[in-house]
Amino acid sequence: MPNAVLPGSHDGKANTEDVVSLTQALIHIDSSNPGMEAGVGETNIASFISKWFEQRGIETHWIEPVPGRPSVVAIVRGSGSSKSLMFNGHLDTVTLTTYDGDALSGDLREGKIYGRGAADMKSGLAAAMMALAAARDASLSGDVILTAVADEEMESFGTEQVLQAGFRADAAIVAEPTEMAIISSHKGLAIFYVDIEGRAAHGSRPDMGIDAICKAGYFLVEIDRLSNRLQSQGGVRDRLHAPNVHAGVIKGGAEVSSYPASCTISIERRTVAGETPESVQAELLLILDRLSSSVTDFKYNLRPSFFRAPFGISASHPFVETVATHAAKCMGSRPKIHGETYWTDMALLAEAGIPGLIWGPNGYGLHAKTEWVEVESLQKLTDAYREIIMDFCA
Repeated sequence: MPNAVLPGSHDGKANTEDVVSLTQALIHIDSSNPGMEAGVGETNIASFISKWFEQRGIETHWIEPVPGRPSVVAIVRGSGSSKSLMFNGHLDTVTLTTYDGDALSGDLREGKIYGRGAADMKSGLAAAMMALAAARDASLSGDVILTAVADEEMESFGTEQVLQAGFRADAAIVAEPTEMAIISSHKGLAIFYVDIEGRAAHGSRPDMGIDAICKAGYFLVEIDRLSNRLQSQGGVRDRLHAPNVHAGVIKGGAEVSSYPASCTISIERRTVAGETPESVQAELLLILDRLSSSVTDFKYNLRPSFFRAPFGISASHPFVETVATHAAKCMGSRPKIHGETYWTDMALLAEAGIPGLIWGPNGYGLHAKTEWVEVESLQKLTDAYREIIMDFCA
């Protein structure tokens, strides 16, 4: 493991014995995703977390198939006669360049901790770390595992790599900020690139040129129509939770005085249960093939790029009930249980056969100019995590 310098804790022994100070220490470390503007990667924060666990006598594993993009797995071993529980949290944040003020401050003001990653998701990660440390002295039967992973803000290869390394559990909690609601389902997503072919020519020669951007317009109109159909289809309780599609980026042309030879449209398709990479690709091909036969000089190339499955667990699943019961004790009322629109690493865990849910603190300003987490909810969450461990892994 690299001997990285730990920002704010050069000897690795920062005062991080409570969840607030630990959250602040994690915020102090720049772990912005290198796939984004000025991103530095996860090495420093992974080193901090690994040393934090090692100082407490907790088993750690360093997972780094991609150089400079490590994940850390910490394990409190039980006697092996009960169920194991996995917490999952991501190390990376979005870019610091869009933050208003000091993104690494970790300032505590009026019951809130501020900074990039305060909500998304260094606070939830800190709560899981504290719960794991408490489990060390509990003489449990089942294992308690924390997977602190790289790259969730881009393609989530960190969780994929942890699973490829063979780490598994009987249930999982992803500690993303959920406003203390239990998230039992969310959409998946697929990314496609559609290249529309034209023919370059001088802007005065329509006899020679084919305008790829204008041809792309036919496809964009059909994407808008598809979006409306998806949003109005039956079988979903509202538009928010229906599948959806949109054109995220369009690029084409070299200069205004020439016919553009090509135009590329980036398509994001949010999916729901029952939809597959093949089914959503076929949906686009149907549109493109129809345009090829009906629009003069319409030529295309469809490139599938990325697919993440949707996630869902029954609200009546025993593990959901276990979490809801302990959440109610710590919160004073039973948490809401509902679906969300975004995607999380829980979908990858579920695909690997690990049932689970997403549950985390009250956090706001995700990816925004100012980000914070509410301390009271974070402390309640940490208490509940401990109680869930003591029950599920007893």
